[in-house]
Amino acid sequence: MQDPDVLIVGLGPVGAILANLCARSGLSVKVVERDHDVYKQPRAIVLDHEVVRQLNLIGAADDVLTNSIPAQGYEFINANREILTSRPAFPGLAPTGYHPANLFHQPSMEQAVRAKLADLPNVEIELGVEVIAIERDDDGVNAVLRTSEGLVEQGARYLVGCDGGRSLVRRHLDIQMEDLEFNEPWVVVDVKVVGDNTGLSRNGVQLCDPARPTTCVPSGPGRHRWEFMLKPGETAEEVTRPETLTRWISSWTDPSNIELERSAVYRFHGLVAKRWRQGRAMVIGDAAHQMPPFMGQGLCAGARDACNLAWKLAAVAKGEAPLEFLDTVEQERIPHVKDVTKGAIAMGKTVCVTDPEEAALRDAKMMEDHRAGKGFAFPGVPRIESGVLDDTAAGAVCPEGFVAEAGEPRRVDDLVGYVPLLILQDAASAGAPEIEQLKSSSPDLAVASISGQADGVLKLLDAEGHVSALMESAEAMLVKPDRIVFGTAGIRQLSDAWTQYLSGNLPTPETEKQAA
Repeated sequence: MQDPDVLIVGLGPVGAILANLCARSGLSVKVVERDHDVYKQPRAIVLDHEVVRQLNLIGAADDVLTNSIPAQGYEFINANREILTSRPAFPGLAPTGYHPANLFHQPSMEQAVRAKLADLPNVEIELGVEVIAIERDDDGVNAVLRTSEGLVEQGARYLVGCDGGRSLVRRHLDIQMEDLEFNEPWVVVDVKVVGDNTGLSRNGVQLCDPARPTTCVPSGPGRHRWEFMLKPGETAEEVTRPETLTRWISSWTDPSNIELERSAVYRFHGLVAKRWRQGRAMVIGDAAHQMPPFMGQGLCAGARDACNLAWKLAAVAKGEAPLEFLDTVEQERIPHVKDVTKGAIAMGKTVCVTDPEEAALRDAKMMEDHRAGKGFAFPGVPRIESGVLDDTAAGAVCPEGFVAEAGEPRRVDDLVGYVPLLILQDAASAGAPEIEQLKSSSPDLAVASISGQADGVLKLLDAEGHVSALMESAEAMLVKPDRIVFGTAGIRQLSDAWTQYLSGNLPTPETEKQAA
């Protein structure tokens, strides 16, 4: 391969998703990864429905779900194992057609995503390679790579660092992090469940015990996870000893029911990069942000970054948008990541109380609210607020559309892939000249409708009414390739706004406030 369009540093889940999406968008891709195999230590265990839907855009969702189980309820308990508050399991499927939250095995997920890269001729992967320097100019990026054969130079039009929390790319770009003030050491341990009567709950459980705050949650078929907060002075060597972990787990189940698989000590941080792009180089995923795991959104956030970025790289590379359009990634993702991280920190601060008196006051308040039916305010994943229009649907995750094919419902995503999608209220609008304007800006635009039929327009079944409910009476709804709703409005308004958006000039809520 000659110098690729995109050089991706890091083949973790975020880098692998980004490589898939970039390649499927017509870009040539090279990925370099320091390690020779998928990361073996415990990391993410939660994929929400939006991210599973994104995995489906690269054809990996079904393979990932074979090593996943739907998440059930969520409980906070005190030191006496009494319920402080709880949230029941989500009923049914999300509007995307997937379970709202899925508990999975990350190494299996990474292998499934990497396997999809093997089918793409415009992707080259080099393992055991480390980036040691990066130079940038107006035309591209040049990286110095340390390989088994020595130092080599690798050019590319764009470079993306997906190389984790200790990102070398971020340091080479001199990007600073904003500290959201959460820093707690925990040991994370994954086990295989080998007993039949373990007594373990199918729910996720947060033990709010000031003596040792603990998380206990299923982590995929036949697996379970514990996370134990460390006390001052405890060392990684001490707390990862099998005898230590077995002793702590024994208060939850008979150790004969489990087989220790892996463990690691992490500091749960709340950090967000102040800037994600420098010229033609940028960072996403853990290289751009880190959050404590209490909402299960760390990997989900990185997947959203990749899905937000890939189509924009393609648009810029193909001349459909200027280089500055890439700034919309951080404009849209930073506020969202901060909100989710703050929610995770709020949950963490509720759990990580080690003062007995403070814990007693917390317990009393939570139990009183629970008895009164108030419940705990579990943080949710917000909508995107920047880079979208000002309407009630904008920024939401678009429901999955289905069409009838050979008598069976098929996902629209399976038919059109990772492209912009215009959904019409009525197929009779398909002849509007503004649709051609949209296609001139985004040639791969797909068109569907809720009612009526027309050539080149997919007819949505919308049996559950999710799409209709989001569109209300609007003539059309425009959806970005990452399946975030751009807005609902008349076709002309959507077309004009989309052209403005691709120029990098769509007003954000922040700029609108400044203008006022």
